[in-house]
Amino acid sequence: MVISNEYAIIMKLITRSGNPMGAGMEDILDALGLPDGSGNHIVIRHLAGLHKHLQRLGLMIRHNPVNNVFYLDTLGSIEIAEEETPLPDRLAATLLVVITLTYQEGEWIPFTRVKEFRNKSIRGIREDLRELSDLGYVEIDKKGKRVRPGSRVAFEIDYESFFRKLASTESNDEE
Repeated sequence: MVISNEYAIIMKLITRSGNPMGAGMEDILDALGLPDGSGNHIVIRHLAGLHKHLQRLGLMIRHNPVNNVFYLDTLGSIEIAEEETPLPDRLAATLLVVITLTYQEGEWIPFTRVKEFRNKSIRGIREDLRELSDLGYVEIDKKGKRVRPGSRVAFEIDYESFFRKLASTESNDEE
């Protein structure tokens, strides 16, 4: 049985503001006094139990895979029609390449790798990335030669849903 104090500690951590918002597994383990490794399953159980209680209030615990933190979100989400997108297609395509390459290759991606997949001039890639950076969707390193997803990406893109839709589209194409 979970003591309500443990839920209170977890709630305090996952509602932290800052960049990134929320708390990582190590933060939660430390706050609850649990050991690394063997304590992970206990934290996951606590998060699942708390999530179940929070659903009644219209809240849910989500995981930000970019910063590897858990945070509190609302259940209600605004569905954007497929023909409507908050970003122009060229920026959305560039952002998708950055996200995909980050998951495949690591934290920082050279502009030249993005250029390979976007089939645009390096100047066009730089313009797209600057616009995305101004909007908070990507971060550009100090030398201006590498990029990674920004903090806004993890909170506005539902990765699970995106990859599920992508997988179903690919399986439909194969048929």
